[in-house]
Amino acid sequence: MSKIAIARPITTLMFVLALVFFGVNALRNLSISLYPNVDVPIITITTFYPGANPEIIEGKITDKIEEAISGIESLKKITSLSADSVSVVAAEFELEKPIEIAANDVRDKVSGVSFGSEVKSPIVEKVNIGGAPIISLFITPKESSANTQETLAFHTYVNGNIKPLLQRIKGVGKVNLVGFLEREIRIYPNLGALNKYNLSFNDIAYAVSTQNIEIDGGRLVDKQREWRLVTKADAQNIQGLEDIIVANNIKLGDIARVEDSTQEARSFSSLGLKGDTYEGILLEIQKITGANEIEIAKAVQELLPILQEQNAEYSIKIVRNTTSYIQDSINAVEFDLILGAFLAVFIVFFFLRNIRITFISSLSIPASILGTFACMQLFGMTLNLATMIALTLAIGIIIDDAIVVIENIYKKLELGLSKLEAAYEGVKEISFALIAISAMLLAVFFPIANLSGVVGRFFTSFSITLVAAILISYGVVITFIPMLSARIANAKKSLFYHKSEKYFKALEILYIRLLEWVLARYILVIVGIFSLFVVSLFLITRLGVEFLPAEDKAEFDIKILAKPGISLEEMQRQSLEIQKFLENIKEVEYSLLNIGFTSEKKVYEAKIYVRLVPYNKRERKQKQIIESLRDSYKAFAKNFNINITIIEIPQISLGEDDSPFQMAMYSLDNESLKQSLQKLLDFMQSSGKFLDIHTDIKDKTPEYRIIINRAIASEYGFSAKEIALVLNNAFSGSGAISYYRENGKEYDIVLLSPQKSQILDLQSLSLRNAKGENVFLSGLIVIEEISGVTSIKHYDRQRSVMIYANLSDGISLGEATKFVEEQKGEWLDKGVNYKIEGYAKYLKETNAAFITASLSAFILIYFILAALYESLLQPFIVMVTLPLSFTGAFLALFLSNEPLSLFSIMGLLLLMGLVGKNATLIIDVANQKRAEKMGLEDSILQAGELRLRPILMTTFAMIFGMLPLALSAGAGSAIKSPMGIAMIGGLSLSMFLSLLIVPAFYKLLAPLDEKIRSFYK
Repeated sequence: MSKIAIARPITTLMFVLALVFFGVNALRNLSISLYPNVDVPIITITTFYPGANPEIIEGKITDKIEEAISGIESLKKITSLSADSVSVVAAEFELEKPIEIAANDVRDKVSGVSFGSEVKSPIVEKVNIGGAPIISLFITPKESSANTQETLAFHTYVNGNIKPLLQRIKGVGKVNLVGFLEREIRIYPNLGALNKYNLSFNDIAYAVSTQNIEIDGGRLVDKQREWRLVTKADAQNIQGLEDIIVANNIKLGDIARVEDSTQEARSFSSLGLKGDTYEGILLEIQKITGANEIEIAKAVQELLPILQEQNAEYSIKIVRNTTSYIQDSINAVEFDLILGAFLAVFIVFFFLRNIRITFISSLSIPASILGTFACMQLFGMTLNLATMIALTLAIGIIIDDAIVVIENIYKKLELGLSKLEAAYEGVKEISFALIAISAMLLAVFFPIANLSGVVGRFFTSFSITLVAAILISYGVVITFIPMLSARIANAKKSLFYHKSEKYFKALEILYIRLLEWVLARYILVIVGIFSLFVVSLFLITRLGVEFLPAEDKAEFDIKILAKPGISLEEMQRQSLEIQKFLENIKEVEYSLLNIGFTSEKKVYEAKIYVRLVPYNKRERKQKQIIESLRDSYKAFAKNFNINITIIEIPQISLGEDDSPFQMAMYSLDNESLKQSLQKLLDFMQSSGKFLDIHTDIKDKTPEYRIIINRAIASEYGFSAKEIALVLNNAFSGSGAISYYRENGKEYDIVLLSPQKSQILDLQSLSLRNAKGENVFLSGLIVIEEISGVTSIKHYDRQRSVMIYANLSDGISLGEATKFVEEQKGEWLDKGVNYKIEGYAKYLKETNAAFITASLSAFILIYFILAALYESLLQPFIVMVTLPLSFTGAFLALFLSNEPLSLFSIMGLLLLMGLVGKNATLIIDVANQKRAEKMGLEDSILQAGELRLRPILMTTFAMIFGMLPLALSAGAGSAIKSPMGIAMIGGLSLSMFLSLLIVPAFYKLLAPLDEKIRSFYK
């Protein structure tokens, strides 16, 4: 192949230009994201049953749905929530299952379940587990609303004008509104008038539902034309509703007040700026799976001036834009990549001291990188941290391949060969080593390219990018590099070369002396290096282990949990005080308070998103600010009798609660579950390793239970349903009695008691029986005040509870999880099960993937080297350096106080391949010298001397190429830095291993290898 490339320069040039052309085109079209697509297929089934309590919801709806969907293929787990009036069942599938197929399977199963006429049809939706909003807008009137009509106009405008424009943006999946109030027509009966005219709530409900109608009447058809028939008796305005006859020429307006209003507020949003807070509506924009987040955010930002111009009465502000961090992170890695490339080229020039040769080798970088971009587009990948870091690390591999080839060509030129001969002979001589090197790298990454799950997506993106870079780099260095060398390379030595060569010669002499010393004591050296490796294994226990390390992103959440039963008004008062306190923190740029922000609209839950000024514009770190607030908020928690939890926003959102430690505990025995839970909470609290320990169990909701006196009710001719409907109409407001149509839209008409603040208001209601008698409700019922269950959670069809916690300073997630699991005998009762969730679950998957990938790589590397060397023993000489190089990585992480994380582990896998490259160079030359009948030790010394500069050059080129990663700050640094540090530590030690330990092993095993060969040769 090299011979053809040298002989056909134009063909070779076209090959490289094709790589550049397709690469540039791919770079323009590749989507940008923070991480690979890890959108777990989750389908939710939401079912409403107005007025039902959690126990009824659990038995009548949740259990039936769970049973129906439990047999679906690739189902991973089922979780559910049964709360007042609503059941939410979430089915999580294996990551590889297409979400459309999962949704269809769930719909098919749910459609066969019968619930009864009073239960509304289940709503099946696709959910993105990492579906946190990518960008959020806050809209508020510039002047406070003076009356209900102005408030209604504002909310109607946001829902009818702004939301549709945002939904039309390409890639937008959902726009969620917090603090929004839907328009609603309310009827408030006059209780005195009802008694006067002997009417009841049920009479009004019946009259409105039967007289405010629009019904299709079919068609009239003659021979030439047809007419549609419509019975139109619906009210055209509020006056039309008031004119509805209820009974005996009594109009609705005579006995009730009809208001064009809004639904009862069940959510609230407030923006806190320095000096003031503003009430408004929050619009959270979520993307569909696979959509380009950067493009969506850019489209929203372009739309913002248009929205502002449409109505100058309202102020619109972007309050959260996650794509800023994504773009900053990608830009930072791009800078690292370019800087790393320049540093690597500088190292090549420093060692070769020849501008032409350096220029030739440097051209392999853009050609290979751009070719990799083309492959990424072919495989449907994105530009994300995993792929960009892989490309940054690939620079070392690319320049390494180029150095191996160019350095050998350079040696041939020095021996006096012509350019063409030097190019051909140089590549030919090193081709075996190149194949071995590339094959070893591929052996590391091929096994992990097919890993499944969330962790598998990271490993797959990383490995495919590196595999593409390795293959393209190999193609470039055996075609383009020799072709160029045959035309423009020369061995002319500059003045700088002559003046500096003596230092390199001195280094070679020093190395040979050191190598002679090692070979003379090779057994002792081998024992020493293995002892060092064993000691380094103890460092692993001292290293923090994380899935994705936390980073100072200048943002965090404050979660507020009050007692169920608190009113929205009181929750607002308490939460606003907590939000206002943030004005005292100079590092806080703004804050955003949301109450009732989930689909269940729980008014006893609030969340404050806090945005800090950038890290380089403040003195305190984010962790220090959080710790300070944690202490300050203890007084608020005590005074208001609420729980306040401060949570750092993680790299990937985990749902409603982003606490790092998460555990699901579940059992068929509710009492055993409660006992185990209490033991665990006490255990965690006493350990000192956890902060902000909390669960998803809510306090019981205060409840008035209405007991019907059946004997008295029967005496007066009332059924239980009639009594329940009166209560529902008067106090619920959840069931529309009819609909009001305007401009093509329908709005609920609800019936509500004008007095609904105390129990006496309930007792004063009256009913009319068949005899026309009005009977007060107080004579038909008995009222009990109790505490009712707020919600019931299931995990895999068993009663469950989720435990959440932050970690104390200096405690890693791996350490905390291991501590809890090792001591489970102290808190886990018989019949109770648990599962680690959240980042800790992915951390376990990462460790398992690393072990699998490492073992597979070892086996494949052995197969490849054994085949290449035609030896059963020589591969062990190379392979022994692979685990030993981890010593340098662990030591570097320990000294820099950095954790071992997902990206660090991916770096260790790459390290295995890179370390083997240097060992292969030494063994390849030693084998050649021995084939020339040179003695064993002399062959080793010759191999070391000949390969010293290439090994130093490639190692330092890779180290300098990774320096930007190791020294990075700002966006993405928490992920990049540990990886760079681990790689540099491992490469530094592997350089010494290759130059000193590999020769020692070669001396030990080569004689034995000859004896083994004699059996099969």
